[in-house]
Amino acid sequence: MDNKVFFFFSHENLLLLQETSAVREVFREYQKAGTGTIRENTTQSVHIIEGAGYYVDGTHSEDTRKMTVGKVYGVVYIVCKKLMQATAHAHIELGCPVILHLGWNPGAGEDISKTVMPHLDRTIFDNGELLEFAKMRNNLEYNLFGTEMLNYMLNYAYNLEVDMPSDSQRVKLVAFLVQEGYEDNIVIAHDIHTKNRLNKYGSQDYSHILKNIVAKMLSRVINQTQVDKAFIENSKRWLTFK
Repeated sequence: MDNKVFFFFSHENLLLLQETSAVREVFREYQKAGTGTIRENTTQSVHIIEGAGYYVDGTHSEDTRKMTVGKVYGVVYIVCKKLMQATAHAHIELGCPVILHLGWNPGAGEDISKTVMPHLDRTIFDNGELLEFAKMRNNLEYNLFGTEMLNYMLNYAYNLEVDMPSDSQRVKLVAFLVQEGYEDNIVIAHDIHTKNRLNKYGSQDYSHILKNIVAKMLSRVINQTQVDKAFIENSKRWLTFK
């Protein structure tokens, strides 16, 4: 296994157990950058919007795979067909927001405006295909800001078929969607889940978007109102229970 891949998936990199380095220092910098709310599954001195659910199929235990839809129902999140059905049931009854990995087709009663499709950065590279996908009017998330690498790491190996965009290219894609009339459907995020994506360990952290990306967006064809939609208004609308 490549040494870089080994480090990325090592316990040392995946476990953020040190409260001071993993949480407190990072959030202090985030506050200094001018904001006070973060969507994350931790708690600290900024306001936290928590999430709950199941991650991708490879992380599920055998007990999870054996659960019925009814048993899973009420927990809320995603990916294998059984969990997707349970998510849809909870979504219809509660009007709750849903965030998904790509590969979901909405059914009867499901409100597509209450869903976020993340990881577009490493999934859709053709502008025509992107516009076709955007016609669904779900929320389109570019959530790998601050993650710049030659190839995307998937299944413990580099996926050579994926050309990972840079942050400048992500901004260009956001500008393209804005110009095409989708400014009300764009949300922006980081995907920070390992130490090597924190400033202390040599990368960017939660304040990167505020410190660097906003100015980059404003230097393109994106105005302040459209920036506010991507960072505030669209997420606020998505996270509001109906």
